[in-house]
Amino acid sequence: MNKFYNTISIVFQPLLMPTYGMSMLINLDLFDVIPFTWRLVAIFGTFIFTGIMPAAPILLLMKKGEINDLFISKREQRTMPYLFSFLSYAFWTLFLHRVLNLPLFMVAIGIGTTLSIVFITLINFKWKISAHLSGIGGLVGGIFGVSYRMAYNPLWLFILILAISALVALSRIELKAHTPLQTLAGFTLGFLSVFIPCIYL
Repeated sequence: MNKFYNTISIVFQPLLMPTYGMSMLINLDLFDVIPFTWRLVAIFGTFIFTGIMPAAPILLLMKKGEINDLFISKREQRTMPYLFSFLSYAFWTLFLHRVLNLPLFMVAIGIGTTLSIVFITLINFKWKISAHLSGIGGLVGGIFGVSYRMAYNPLWLFILILAISALVALSRIELKAHTPLQTLAGFTLGFLSVFIPCIYL
C-alpha cells in the first residue's frame, strides 16, 4: 500500500499543482475564445516556471547531499528550496500578467501561490507544515475562486479535486510524512492564500 501512497505523493507533488490548475482552468468553457496555441503557451509556460525552475536547484542540492529526498522530508532542509520556489513563482506571476495578459483575478492565483510559499517558509522555521496539501489547497482555492468570479459551477471538477485532496492528505499521513493537523493546516493555508486574492482582486 505504501507504494500506492508514494505514487500519489509523486503525481500530486506541490511543483506540479500550478500546471494541473492551469490545464484545468484554461480548458473550461469559460475560455473557449482563447486560441489552442495560446492555451499551450499558458500550460507549458506554467510548467517551466513552477515545475522545472524550482525543481532544478532541488535536484542539485540532492546531488550535493544537502537534501535527503525529493520530498525534502526534513524540515531543516526546506528553507533554501522554498526560497528558490518563491523566486520561480514570482516570475510565473509576472508571466501570467505581462505575457499572457490574463485577467487580474487569474493573475491573483499566481500572487496567492507565491504568498503561500512565503507563509510556509516562515512557519517551517518552527513547525513542519504540509507543502503537498498547501499546493493542492492552492489548486482548489484557484478553481473555486475563478468559478466564483465567473459565476460558473463545474460540479464535476469540484468533486474530483476535493476527492484528490483527501487522497493526497491520506497518503501523506499514512506515509508518516505529516500529522493530520499538519495536512489540514497546509490545505487551509494554500486554499485561503489563493482563494482570497482571487475573489477580491
